[in-house]
Amino acid sequence: MRRRIRLAPTVALLAAGCLAVIALDRAFPPDLSRLRATSLVLLDDEGRPLDGRTSADGAWRLSTRRADVDPAYVALLLHTEDRRFAAHPGVDPLALVRAAYQLAVRWRVVSGGSTLAMQAARLLSPHPHDLAGKARDILRALQLEARYGRAGVLDIYLTLAPEGGNVEGIRAASLLYLGHDPLHLAPREAALLVALPRRPEAWRPDRHPGAALLAAARVLGRAGPNGDAEPVGRAPMPHDAPALLGREWAFGRRGIVRTTLDGDLQRTALRIVRSMPPPPRGEYAVLVARRDRTAAIWIGGAGPAGTGRSRDCPGCGVDMVTARRSPGSTLKPFAYGMAFEAGELTPDTLLRDERMGFSSYAPRNYDHHFHGGTTARVALQQSYNLPAVQVLRRVGPGRFVAMLAACGVRLALPRGAAPGLPVILGGAGISMLDLAGLYGALADGGIVRPVRVEPGPVPAGMRVMDARAAREVTEILRGTPPPPGVGDWSARSVAFKTGTSYGQRDAWAAGATPDWTVVAWAGRPDGTASPGITGRETAAPLLGRLLDVLNPDGRASPDLGVDAARIRPRDLSPALQVLGIDGGPRVLAPAPGAVVESGDGDGHMQPIGLEASGGTPPYRWMVDGAPVTALPGGTPAWSPDGPGFAHVAVTDADGRAAAADVRVR
Repeated sequence: MRRRIRLAPTVALLAAGCLAVIALDRAFPPDLSRLRATSLVLLDDEGRPLDGRTSADGAWRLSTRRADVDPAYVALLLHTEDRRFAAHPGVDPLALVRAAYQLAVRWRVVSGGSTLAMQAARLLSPHPHDLAGKARDILRALQLEARYGRAGVLDIYLTLAPEGGNVEGIRAASLLYLGHDPLHLAPREAALLVALPRRPEAWRPDRHPGAALLAAARVLGRAGPNGDAEPVGRAPMPHDAPALLGREWAFGRRGIVRTTLDGDLQRTALRIVRSMPPPPRGEYAVLVARRDRTAAIWIGGAGPAGTGRSRDCPGCGVDMVTARRSPGSTLKPFAYGMAFEAGELTPDTLLRDERMGFSSYAPRNYDHHFHGGTTARVALQQSYNLPAVQVLRRVGPGRFVAMLAACGVRLALPRGAAPGLPVILGGAGISMLDLAGLYGALADGGIVRPVRVEPGPVPAGMRVMDARAAREVTEILRGTPPPPGVGDWSARSVAFKTGTSYGQRDAWAAGATPDWTVVAWAGRPDGTASPGITGRETAAPLLGRLLDVLNPDGRASPDLGVDAARIRPRDLSPALQVLGIDGGPRVLAPAPGAVVESGDGDGHMQPIGLEASGGTPPYRWMVDGAPVTALPGGTPAWSPDGPGFAHVAVTDADGRAAAADVRVR
């Protein structure tokens, strides 16, 4: 009992001490703000630096764990800096006693007593090297070891170790000085990274390469650098993807991000873009995706002046790849494809390109002309607006928008507006990222998959149209005349479409080949007009130059054309089965064998409209051997001389002909 009474104060004192230590630990936790303020570095698909920016406090600092560095480096670090790292609780009493004895005997510092935990404490909260600071380091080292263990302490040191200038941490130093990740280091490289924190400014490889090599050699226990030692320096961080960098930074990404971008293609595309005359007060943006929907090129805004800059990320670019802008006519192919799938239309169906109104909506063509009767094929290739509106009316604007949304493509409609016919002419916003996903479906059987910029499995997709309709749309778009300055690229199986938004704010060109999807945009990032730009004259030439780079040898790609026998009349709606699809022209009006009313009762004959489908427009008409003329933009019409029989013939641009005998009364 007496012994217990004597031990009680000791136990109470120990308990009070423990409680005091716990209270102090909670009251004064270590400041990890520097540890968490990391940089962002983008790597290309081969692991090479592509772009990057410093942390919020201006340092190149990347979170680094023991598993991120070569084990040989860790072994050399512990051997050099803290041999009893695994034995002490954060402070090595033997090392402190030895350092104090040497200081007392020789009146100068011979060896330091700092452990890695004490160095980590000082790196978290930098302070002068004095006795007060050393005492604080000792307490913090014990706290860090108790809180995070030896592995956590080592991770703090690997992340914050000073490596010269604004470079901190082993991973950042390895990327900037050595050009690769620190997972695999040569002995001399590991020794350099171990030595640098001792005298980071005096041994900076970019300023004092000889001193840096000598310091590394001494760490390895050699008298000097090997004769075959290569000079070291600091490679500047490239800035080849500023828009993507800004996007990742805005999403809160930090550290090293591996992307799917092809570094060589990215730099080549940047040179191409910067060599082209910029749009008036504007710039270009480019997105290129591979067949598996991984992004190979991502230029969110570039021109000779590089005008687009992000406010949230200094040094980053404005990302027009993800901005939602009016797509002009680039959505037309998908309305046609939905109509083809539903049997509402075939490429040879006759559509009317003439003045018409839809309630309060009265669209018109970009050239302000009407072209009369035309096939769906020609209407899509020439981007006529009135036929496209008719096609969307058949599909249904609500169904069209809902189908795109089901495929992950959400159009930005005006506030409070319901889907309407203007959607097909650019009356809703879309991003380049979503547009590339849509055009990639043309080479993938109509399946839309999201374009991604980080490695991973191919995502599941949704079908925007069936494979037959996708082939039909592709075959039509392959017949679109190439843009100015671009030669014949039919051998490359390029299916492309251009678009210009209202007020010339955006110019687009989107194309698909069996291997690539390319979307080019031109305009001003602030959304104001850039006078004179058009999709065909401004964006399409850029698309052409990019395709030359993507397929430099000019070899023909696999054919995406339409097999003439694949469409059967029973695949179509009953109203279209009578049209036939033999490839040549057909007389639709007046129908063969028809009796046509032309007389008005007063002896005057009214004009009879002539309509054809199929074949290759433009058509030439003859009635009883006499040519029929039509005004530009007008519908061909024939005025009979009087009642009787007439022979109506039509010839297309390829010389194929069709005829019909009719009776006029």
